Amino acid sequence: MKLLKYFLLALILLNMTSFSLTVLGSGAGSLFSALLFGCTILYYFLNTKPKPQNIFIVLGLSYFLISGLNYSGPIREFFVDAIKYFIFIIGAVSIAKDTDREEIGWIIFIGAMSVLINAVVFSNAYGRYGGFYINPNRAGGACLLAFSLTFYLQKTYLKLFLQLLIVIAGIMTLSRTFILMLLVINLIAIFANKKNSISLVAGSIAIVLVLTVSSLFNLNTVRFSAFKSIFGSQEIETKTITRGSRNETWALYTDIILSNPVTGIGYNGLHGKQASVNIKSGVHNTFLMAIGESGIITFLLFIILYLALFFRSLKHIRTNPEYTCMATILISFLLVSHNYFDNYLILFISIWLYNRVKNKTEFEISQIPVNL
Repeated sequence: MKLLKYFLLALILLNMTSFSLTVLGSGAGSLFSALLFGCTILYYFLNTKPKPQNIFIVLGLSYFLISGLNYSGPIREFFVDAIKYFIFIIGAVSIAKDTDREEIGWIIFIGAMSVLINAVVFSNAYGRYGGFYINPNRAGGACLLAFSLTFYLQKTYLKLFLQLLIVIAGIMTLSRTFILMLLVINLIAIFANKKNSISLVAGSIAIVLVLTVSSLFNLNTVRFSAFKSIFGSQEIETKTITRGSRNETWALYTDIILSNPVTGIGYNGLHGKQASVNIKSGVHNTFLMAIGESGIITFLLFIILYLALFFRSLKHIRTNPEYTCMATILISFLLVSHNYFDNYLILFISIWLYNRVKNKTEFEISQIPVNL
């Protein structure tokens, strides 16, 4: 059973379905997709059935039912996507229940190292790297999760070494969100325990190393120049850093969202796929995607779910700072991405974290003595 679990964790945390589709072609992509959902169903039926996490079921029902009202695209695509989502969120609860932070940490560390290998061995003209995650921004999120899951390590030198490698890998994505959120999660960890300030050493060394040996990497010239300007003596390249920022993309969809905030414009309407919208890029914001495609109810459910994750994680910040770091990373990722219902990495981490902060809270409450 452990072998099946690790196989599923590799498929999910290393983004094997999308990676195989992009690198090996549609045949391999279909095979890995079938393996993911088939093995998820198998794992669910071979193990004790945990209670379903109803919030994710309600969220999915809200999104697919309401967005389906105004959907005019291929019906098969709509139903396949909905079925995949529900299979995953129901089955993934069993996997998440049996998975500890060490297992997630080491597997997602491998994912972070794939970004570094991509940059060193398989460089490209684009100059931004995603490894197994293909998309550099998604890879940056994976690196942040890997970094967060090093805080539980007791051996200082091991922790610093892993953090050094992860930060170097994250820089290879040249993701603006990665740089900003790396600072944020370090501040959260330091607030939880001042001893975590040593992690700033790993980040600083990583930045110095990349700046020193940057000629060894084929990095995007414009983005890397802006990155260097932040830490150099020259004027910060503000225009480059803010060019094509997410708030500019969000602004393109303002009128569309306001045209029907109650039920939205329909499934996939803000993914940049509908010719009727006449905007090629997606909205790059899960919360805006929710209200734009499915209306205010789905939007509020997203807000409630991820604020609950964040505030529940704060109850454990002294003992498990990685929970708050992960909740913050999830929220930040949702603010810059519109792919949620088929992003199995983010879905699994959300389910795992929800299970951890919910169950731990209930356990701690049960231990409070009652004076009769």
